[in-house]
Amino acid sequence: MAARVLIVDSISANRILLKVKLASAFAQVEQAASAGEALDLLQTETTPDLLVLGGDLVDMTAIELCALVKEQPNLVNLPVLLVHTDGHRADLLDALRVGADDAFDMSVSTDALLARIRAIVRGRNTFEELRLREHAGHIPGLAEPLAEFDSPASVLLAVRSETEGARWQPLLSKMAPFALRYQVEGDIMRNVGQFAAPDAIVISLAVAAPEEALRLLAEIRARAATRQAAVLVVLDECNDTARINALDLGANDVIAEGFDAEEAVLRLDKMIARKRLTDRLRQKVDDGLTASVTDPLTGLFNRRYAMPHLDNMAQRATDQTDQKGDFAVMLADLDHFKDVNDKYGHAAGDIVLAEIARRMRANIKSADLIARMGGEEFLVVVQTDNRKSAAKVAQRLCEVVRAEPIYLRGRDVQIPVTVSIGVAMGSDMLKAKKAKFANSEDSLACALIDQADQALYGAKADGRDKVLLSIAAA
Repeated sequence: MAARVLIVDSISANRILLKVKLASAFAQVEQAASAGEALDLLQTETTPDLLVLGGDLVDMTAIELCALVKEQPNLVNLPVLLVHTDGHRADLLDALRVGADDAFDMSVSTDALLARIRAIVRGRNTFEELRLREHAGHIPGLAEPLAEFDSPASVLLAVRSETEGARWQPLLSKMAPFALRYQVEGDIMRNVGQFAAPDAIVISLAVAAPEEALRLLAEIRARAATRQAAVLVVLDECNDTARINALDLGANDVIAEGFDAEEAVLRLDKMIARKRLTDRLRQKVDDGLTASVTDPLTGLFNRRYAMPHLDNMAQRATDQTDQKGDFAVMLADLDHFKDVNDKYGHAAGDIVLAEIARRMRANIKSADLIARMGGEEFLVVVQTDNRKSAAKVAQRLCEVVRAEPIYLRGRDVQIPVTVSIGVAMGSDMLKAKKAKFANSEDSLACALIDQADQALYGAKADGRDKVLLSIAAA
């Protein structure tokens, strides 16, 4: 989908020039002739992906409009690019101070401008995708202005020489509380996949010999350990080709005319703030995905996770022509659990379930599966050599449940608990599936659980607190 760009400038010729520059970027361009008109457009439901401010506005300066936009909670994360009619360093720093992502003079080449816009929109798209997945607009705090960092940001200076690192580090330390360290680029290249990723990496690039810096940038973006780090590239002299290459290889931002500590800090502050907010969103998405397959009471996997996992496991076993070992599917059900709820209350029942889950999980291998299927019923899937080994595992689970009563500390009550377990062997079901049901579309997982369930009913009928293997495996 094309990026939506709002251009704001009171001079129509400037707007047309900017629109022409953006035409090759396949952007959907809207225009506003004043700050007031722009603010009205920004309050509509469809916020643009990028706000481009020209240097000539009739009702306020571009700097003032940028500051006003950044004060509004719903627009604080909107990227802003200022295109000035001159190229003074003071204008650039003023724009960065009020929250702009970058500032250019009107003579900037189209290719350089588009490369910067691509980098900005790339970051914007990542942020918006995560925000929409998590419905971040409904989560308090994520639509508010960014808070100050809880801890200093870690910044790695990837320099061309020890001398350069020793010069850059103290200059940055005076201006920002970053946790700084520097390392020569060649040394970083040799172990880029091993070090813990910092919040940001500053890469020194020599325009006359850019290969090593660009290779490092490509490696950083290729490795999972460093892919999410914010990257600022510092060119030793202004060069459009080097700037474009750095941005298109994944740099978040570029300092185009040599190292400047104040400019570096302003750019790093914004990059790191956006990176940390994106990290928060990504973590919330990950937490949501985990929660969708996790039982909140016991912390075990739930049925939604367990069934496809078991089906895939059974299918892999079916596809193996020379299968070694076996696996067992166990259904464990707490005995007389309704009596616990009736006598001690559901809160006590929850404590019992959580403790039994903890005990069983502690007594199987980490590679094995345990899940809560609902109520007081648990699914356990273990890799095992044979039926005898499977029976031993099930007996051990019965013993650890039976060994100690569950203690309710607040009421000074001990509740004895036992469990019955039905066991089905994967190999038996797979043989039957191949022999009789080769064309059946029934789920292997469902068939295995049904077999274990029948054995569980048998264990219950035989007095409870027992292990019973399914008829097929007996």
